This record gives sequence, C-alpha cells and structure tokens, in this order.
Amino acid sequence: MTPETIKDCAVRSPARRIAGSWFIHLFFTFFTIAAAAIAAYYSLILVSPTDVTVGPVRAEFSLKPGLHGKTVVDLPPAGTIEADTHSSPAIVNFSLKEISVNEVDDLVGVDSQARAQLENWREPVGREAGTLIVKVALVAMLTGGAVAWLLHRRWRWALAGMATGLATVLAVGGLAYGTYNMNAFSEPRYSGSLTYAPEVLAFSQETLANLNTYEDRVPEIADSLYRTISELHQLPQAPPEEDTIRALHISDMHSSSDAAKLVKTVVDRYNIDFVIDTGDLTEFGTSFEIKYPSTYLPLPKPYVWIGGNHDSPLVTRTMQSIPGVTVLDSQFEQIDGITVGGFPDPGSRSLNPQPASDAGMASEAARIAGLVDVQRPRPFIVAVHDPRAAALLNGRVPVVVDGHTHRQGITVENGTVFLNAGSTGGGNLRSFNHDGETLSSLHVLYIRKEPQKLVAVDTVIIYRFSQEFSVTRRVFAADEGLIRDLELREAAAVLSG
Repeated sequence: MTPETIKDCAVRSPARRIAGSWFIHLFFTFFTIAAAAIAAYYSLILVSPTDVTVGPVRAEFSLKPGLHGKTVVDLPPAGTIEADTHSSPAIVNFSLKEISVNEVDDLVGVDSQARAQLENWREPVGREAGTLIVKVALVAMLTGGAVAWLLHRRWRWALAGMATGLATVLAVGGLAYGTYNMNAFSEPRYSGSLTYAPEVLAFSQETLANLNTYEDRVPEIADSLYRTISELHQLPQAPPEEDTIRALHISDMHSSSDAAKLVKTVVDRYNIDFVIDTGDLTEFGTSFEIKYPSTYLPLPKPYVWIGGNHDSPLVTRTMQSIPGVTVLDSQFEQIDGITVGGFPDPGSRSLNPQPASDAGMASEAARIAGLVDVQRPRPFIVAVHDPRAAALLNGRVPVVVDGHTHRQGITVENGTVFLNAGSTGGGNLRSFNHDGETLSSLHVLYIRKEPQKLVAVDTVIIYRFSQEFSVTRRVFAADEGLIRDLELREAAAVLSG
C-alpha cells in the first residue's frame, strides 16, 4: 500500500464513522418514536370506561384499539349491535348498565322529567366524552413517555415520548371523529338474542298498534271472558261452585306488562283461590327486570312460584321478598288444603337461559320422582318448568303443571293429568304461530276438596293481534274411581269472543 493510499483511508475513515453514527442515531430515533406510538395506541386498553347517566338510562362508553373502525352497542344479556361507522383503527363501545324502572314509568307523564333528560342527551354525553378524551390523552402521554425513558434513560426522550403518545391518540381520535357516519347503523350486525331484531323491526306499524290496543283492552277482554265462563257454568257437568277450589295456572310471563294486567284482572274477577306460576317470569333474569313482579304483585290470593330457565337467583330473591308469594325450591307446601310440590328449572340458578341438556334433565326428572315418592302426604299437584323434568311423574301424582314450550296442552298419562299453560306473556318471537299470531294462554283448574280430585280445566287462549279469545272446558268423569281410570273429554265447544 502506497503512502498516498494510507493517507486517503485515514481521511475517509472518520467520515464513514460519522455517517454510521448518524444512521444508528436516526434508527434509534425512529425506533423510539414507533415504540412510543404503538404503546400509546394499545394503552387505550388501560383506560377505564366513562359512566354517563341520561334520565333513566345509565351507560358506559370507551375507546379501544381495533383493526377496523366500528361502533359496538352492548345490550347485556340480549347481545350486541355493531356497525362500521368510521375509518380510524379504534372501536367505540357503548354498554348499557342500568335502566331505572321507576323513571321509565315516568316517561309517559305529561311533564316527565325523565323524558326531558333523554331529549337533552347531548349535554351529559358530550361532557363525559370530554372526560374520556382527557383520560385517554393522559394515559397515552404517560405510556409513551415511560417507553421512551426506558429506552434512553433521558428526560428529553421521555418528553418526546409523551408528545408522541399524545399525537398518536389525537390522530386516532381525530380520524374517528372526522369519518364517523351514523348512517352506518342502517346496515347493522347483531349477535345474541338480538339476531332476531330484524324480524321484529319488520313488523308493520299496524301490527304494533294492535299490540298497544290489546294492552288497553285487557279489562274489556277480561269482562268478555267472565261472561263466557259464566255461560260455561250453565252447561251440563259444570263444576259445582261449592266445595270447589279454583287454581289459576300461568307460565312464561316474560316481563309482559299486558300479561300482568290480565293475571291481576282474572284473579280479581274469577274468584281464584290461588295461583301457580311455573316460571320464566322474566326474559333474562337481570337487574333491569326485577321491578316487573311489583307491577301486579302482591295479589290478594296465595301465589306459588318456581323459577324457569329465563329467571335467575336475583329474580328468586325478589319473589321471596314479596308478601303472599311462596317460592318452592324442591319443596312441598299446603295451599288451601292442597299439597303442592315445586321444582325450579336448573337454569334459574344462573344467568344462562340455555335449557338443560336431555341428559341433565333426565337426571333432574329422576331426582324429582324420588322426592315425590317419599313425600307424605303425597302431593296433589307438582309444578315444574320444563316438561322433561316431569317425565317420570305419570302415575305418581294426580296433576302436573308446567310451561317452557309456549304450547298449551292437556294430556293424560297413566292417570296423571299434565297441564302446560303455554305462554301467558305471549310477547316474544317464540310465541308466534304460522299465522303470525301471538298467543297468551292460561288454565283455570277446578279441584274438589273432599275427596280431592280434578273436576275440570278451562283453557283460555287470547289472540293478541286479532284481539279475540277462546275458552275450552274439559271435564273429568264424575265417578269416584282412581284418576287413572278417568277419561278426558270435551264438555263444550270453543266459545269465541
């Protein structure tokens, strides 16, 4: 190597070292900024939701990281509604937490304060949205600053990281705000029970008007029912008024307000001695619905209740607190001299409305049959929610009452009369028949006191859309033989109102 070559290398080596150090410095700068930005973006997970109350509604909303910009409305436990509302990589989440039943009742008032608050929702929501923005910005700044400081251990880098974090969330939030499109909810996606929402929304205004009219006409329909039942009493083989107990069997109310009116009216006007409710009082068993029983309870007559799969421990505790209500949990009680056994659905012990499996219900049926066999005196009526739970009771007891299927019916097996009340609430999609009609149904049992025997059963069906009803009486043979020797037969044609 010549002296000139050595000199040239000596000159160029510092330049190369300087260029290399600037490249490394630039790389670490970009790396730090990127790390701070990514950390700030994912720090949205750490930000607690913001609570907002508008009239009777309390909700939470939050901003979370997400690959696709969308808004999710969470309506527990019914499901969610979501739509692609914006282009920013963030998820805007609204979650319903509570509805004040007392304030909801106030919405119909002329000077309703709750309604005025709902109409002016923008002020509280805007105020809490500002609070959420401040929380998001602070968390992002602290996260970005912490990451930069850990990488360089210099306060100026920490400040740069804080600025990067703030810029990141402002960019994400600003893009979401700038591209937000409420019209995206015209093509929403549903999950959970809300999957049925498009079917509900497809009903015509005329149909909804008919439902509202039905609720207003409940007292009138009840009067017509009274006249019809009075006519049935004039027919041959009508159950005697004296020495007869009348028990009203209802089921699957599903938080229906018009069903509550109907039950209260029937008890008041038909000389009912006691009521048996075989469960599914609510739709989801949540805190939103625990005020529903108070819309018609307590009644002036004893009320026997067992939980259905749509109920919950919260509903059970609520029913236990109501005067005059007897909650049966694998127990037997004397009601007006009639021994009644009650067995709640296993699903009533949780918030999961999913019916039990066939295997699980078979085990439950065996357990119930075992308890009935050792009970003394032997129960006259056994109440279950799911008919599968009574699979082994034929020939063991005179009467079994149940619900769950939303299909009313009366059958006799080995001397046991099985009564399914259908759905007294009749207010959800599972109750629609092939004609698009929804049915409310109930049973009135006529029980002779001494010796105890089921004399007759009236089946009442109300067609809520057409606002018609039918009453069918089935009378049991009057001989004194065992109930398994009795035959079920029609006593009268259907009388329509």
